[in-house]
Amino acid sequence: MDFVNFNVKGLFTFLLEDIVRPYQKVVFNHRIREIQFDNNNPHLRNGYNIKGRQEKLNDGRLNPLHYLTKCETKAHTSYLSKLATKIIKLTKKKPISRLEDMYDYIYIDEVQDLIGWDFEIIKYISKSKLINLMCVGDFRQTIYDSAITTKSPLSSDEKIKFFEESKFTKIVLNKCHRSIQEICDIADTVHLKQNYQKTISAVKNIDIDEDFKNHLGVYIVRLSMVKDYVIKYQPVVLRLNKNIGINDNIENLIKITYGKSKGLGFDRVLIFPTKPYEEFFKGNVDVFEKNKTEESKNKLYVTLTRGRYSVGILMPDEMVNECNIKIWEGE
Repeated sequence: MDFVNFNVKGLFTFLLEDIVRPYQKVVFNHRIREIQFDNNNPHLRNGYNIKGRQEKLNDGRLNPLHYLTKCETKAHTSYLSKLATKIIKLTKKKPISRLEDMYDYIYIDEVQDLIGWDFEIIKYISKSKLINLMCVGDFRQTIYDSAITTKSPLSSDEKIKFFEESKFTKIVLNKCHRSIQEICDIADTVHLKQNYQKTISAVKNIDIDEDFKNHLGVYIVRLSMVKDYVIKYQPVVLRLNKNIGINDNIENLIKITYGKSKGLGFDRVLIFPTKPYEEFFKGNVDVFEKNKTEESKNKLYVTLTRGRYSVGILMPDEMVNECNIKIWEGE
């Protein structure tokens, strides 16, 4: 592979620079200079639709305020893939022909975090006979809220089905190079009903530093013993938000929220579980079934798989004996 001509772009930059902007005049006159990152639906205020933000104007043209900010020079990230799809259709796939002139291979990483209209872009590119498209992702790690769109695919199962129906060649990589086998086994139970292949750890005992061998695996830690645990092992604390655990002797530890821990790895972690997570560790494997999205369940998987050698799970003393995970006894 020619790494000299290997261009790395974020998804939004790719959509704007390679698809939308070169052909934007078929829909909008003002040059779209940049993107506007949306944390929430830009067309809602206090839960109500903002007037004038509908998709089309009365004359049938695309409404700039649906896709762009008021200055009409910034594209909303929430609707960028949708805009790109519209432009591809209106130009009879000219952006795809342009991509064929530019790229032999396109790789899309973290594909599990794409939703809705993003998959229309994948569909168009995948139908090209000149571009080799590879999508990489772990669908157990989808942690971003999909509430802005109702367009499928949204769930992990829907996304996997999309790739199957689109005739993608499936290659399963089930080897973990971060965590030891016991951590992998516990993490696998989060999605037990979704038939993922068993995760195999590539970490061998001989590879583990002697300083860590005295405490390996997944442990339930009593709340009454948390001070002893953190003094002895100095784990990184993983929690829902910064208000969790402020009175639990963790002021000198590194603290990271579940979502921001994605992609990171630590020798030892201590999880401060939410109420649903406590129920899960007590054996209620169906605790997430009624959730509208998989975000909470997938954050648990992400959190469990951050630790290399040990994962501590902090539980109230009265719940400890209800858990099916070994208990730390202060060894």
